[in-house]
Amino acid sequence: MRRLQNRNQGHMAPAPMNLLPQLESIFNDVRRAIDAALYYPALAVALTVPEICITLCWDRDMMVKEKHYKDFIDTYSTPQELGVDGLGCYRLRGGVIHRGNASGHPKFAGTHVLFTTPEAIAKIHALTIQVGDKSAAMFDLDMFCSGMIQAAKRWYEKHKDHPKVVENLPRLLSLRPFGLSPFVVGVPVIASEA
Repeated sequence: MRRLQNRNQGHMAPAPMNLLPQLESIFNDVRRAIDAALYYPALAVALTVPEICITLCWDRDMMVKEKHYKDFIDTYSTPQELGVDGLGCYRLRGGVIHRGNASGHPKFAGTHVLFTTPEAIAKIHALTIQVGDKSAAMFDLDMFCSGMIQAAKRWYEKHKDHPKVVENLPRLLSLRPFGLSPFVVGVPVIASEA
């Protein structure tokens, strides 16, 4: 597999899979955010990838619940790959997305969450440290985000021919380099469709 070199840190990221442009765009944005040291946006988008995939199989009126998210993670990833199981990842997502605090979900097991970044000399991933009454869940940001992308790729391989996926995928929020007719033509926009 061809690999891309991070120009700043020398870390290696897998080259994009031959997916439809909408999913590739999301995965590439996560990688570019990490390369640009925009860690919070990279993590936030990575944590929403399961919801994006799940809802591609559904009608618009259905919403992802804890069970759906947990099952996605437990089916398409492993605790070794992500550093956390499905329920823990759902709670991590809830803290990051809804509170801006990775350990902010009231049922998250740890008092702290730490992500090593590409600048770190050592990668620490899938580890919990207990110090007195405090515990820290530790992850490597690049490994976590890559694991989430790999889970989505596994999901996509299984669901790419699902009629709802075929119908919904072109509607994902994505770069439209030539606009979105009839609203804006000839100007690049980020857009989605109903």
